[in-house]
Amino acid sequence: MMKFRVKEGYGQSTVREIGSYLRLHGSGHHWVEKFRGEIYVHPGDEPDERILLEEFQQLVEPVTGGDDD
Repeated sequence: MMKFRVKEGYGQSTVREIGSYLRLHGSGHHWVEKFRGEIYVHPGDEPDERILLEEFQQLVEPVTGGDDD
C-alpha cells in the first residue's frame, strides 16, 4: 500500500478534509503519521488509495520506497 505526503503549505486542515472525505466515500480506515516535519496519510485499502490519487492529487503526493509493506 502506498503512503501519501501532504504537500508543502498544507497542514492539519487538509488532513481533516481528506479524513472526512474518506469516511463519507471510502472505508474511512486510514492513519496519519507526522515525521520530521512532514505529514503522511496512509490509506487503509485500495479504494481509499485510489481516492487519494484521483481526488486529492493537488494536496498530496505518493511516496514510494522505504516502507515496511
